[in-house]
Amino acid sequence: MTKQIGGQEMRDLADKIRKEIPGLGFALLVFQFHEPGMSNYISNGQRKDMIKAMKETIDRLEKQQDYPTPERN
Repeated sequence: MTKQIGGQEMRDLADKIRKEIPGLGFALLVFQFHEPGMSNYISNGQRKDMIKAMKETIDRLEKQQDYPTPERN
């Protein structure tokens, strides 16, 4: 059975993320593992900026490149 998350739940999660990382862009993609179907997406950026960021992320993932992260992570 495909499990979906509703629009209000996605907005609530986005509000929590926005409060945790003020001033940074984010995209949240929610999907069910091993089940074909629709994924849910929400972000705080402009669509063109998020598409660019997601393409860059996909490129790094496909090349199996690690992301540099601050020491506090």
